[in-house]
Amino acid sequence: MMNDMSQKPRKPILLASIALLALLVGVAAGWINQQINAPQAPKLQFATALLEQARPLPSFSLLDDTGKRFNNARLAGKWSFLFFGYTHCPDICPTTLATLNEAMQTVGDRGDAGGTQIVFVSIDPQRDTPEKLKDYVRYFNPKFVGVTGGQRALDRLTRALGIIHTRVPDPNGGNDYLMDHSASIILIDPKGEVAALFSPPFKARQLAGDFHKLRDYYQQS
Repeated sequence: MMNDMSQKPRKPILLASIALLALLVGVAAGWINQQINAPQAPKLQFATALLEQARPLPSFSLLDDTGKRFNNARLAGKWSFLFFGYTHCPDICPTTLATLNEAMQTVGDRGDAGGTQIVFVSIDPQRDTPEKLKDYVRYFNPKFVGVTGGQRALDRLTRALGIIHTRVPDPNGGNDYLMDHSASIILIDPKGEVAALFSPPFKARQLAGDFHKLRDYYQQS
């Protein structure tokens, strides 16, 4: 009698164990299937992709080259290439903007230019007024957008993106100072999150190719 009573609880425990095992097997199978069907991370030539680690930008408010507010809302729903520099830059800025223009021609050939914008952010607000920025960026492409703002607002954005910039005084004490700054291009996805970082040297065709891979991966995810 004692033996029969001691054995009775074993059946529910056994059934519960089987149910738990079945659940675990189902979860594992689902995970494996998800991994098999998940889009593969793209192999890029120049960009460092953040992919699942994409992070949103902090709230910011600047001015574009027409005097209109440029904030997070202006990045929503499109891909944005952000490059930080200044109009008196002697080398890397004009070279990079020319390369971006060429890259956008390649993107346009595939019909993808409509959802893409190039944003040149000046880290020299003392000299780069919206009017001056407009003339500068339109020289490279009439659709490029120039952006500037107060120093505090610029610092808030550059710190969040890891963009370093510092003023190098004019040795003659004049206004012909230079600005040392990071030369990276930041790619922002349509959700307003940092999707990738492009590091120099830049080549237009490879830059466009990496962008297409990132965009395709984003659309599949």
